[in-house]
Amino acid sequence: MLSVGGEVPYTVTFSQGEVVAGGVLDWLGLEALHTCPLSPQRGDFEFESRSITGRPIQAYGPLLSEWARVSDEWERVCRTVGSPSRVFRGEVPLFAEGEGRSVRAAARRSGRPLIDVAAEVAQAVQAGRLEATDTYAWFALVLRPSPAHGKHPITAFLDGQRNLGDIARHSGLGVGEVRRYLLGAIRRGLRFSGSGWVMRDLVWEERSGDPLPASA
Repeated sequence: MLSVGGEVPYTVTFSQGEVVAGGVLDWLGLEALHTCPLSPQRGDFEFESRSITGRPIQAYGPLLSEWARVSDEWERVCRTVGSPSRVFRGEVPLFAEGEGRSVRAAARRSGRPLIDVAAEVAQAVQAGRLEATDTYAWFALVLRPSPAHGKHPITAFLDGQRNLGDIARHSGLGVGEVRRYLLGAIRRGLRFSGSGWVMRDLVWEERSGDPLPASA
């Protein structure tokens, strides 16, 4: 198993020269691998030999080609949308209901690949048919204090009842500070169901610098 450290840590599991698994923390599969840099510019690499069996998730050659293509596409798309966690609304199917939907929620609802939905959202934003909100999918997380939180001021608000969206809006910390706290806590070992996709999205958001102003 190959473990790649760095900005986005991920694993790739091999069996008989083929990739049988991989992803970011608990977010596993081809879709997760495609969001990772195929050739990281920095970070640590560790290869651990294990007795592993499994079926290839895709033939090795096509997997590498598709990985390179889709990871490049993600970089382009996220320069517009920020991350798949960002919630958008507008006169586009799946995004016209209520307060809108995140790219991830729309992909789940439609059963379509995440990158395809993200690319369509980016096009709709550029065409003025969708607008960004100040809400993210990870706002729904409800956390309790943990050693991984360190001494961050947010620990005073982690009561197991308020979600991160409420804390970001009403604690005075703001979205950016809550995002930095959450990413740092995951890097220090905080784990919860979905920590893999949350980490992947937070890194995109930090890098993009919140490219879209939220609509009023």
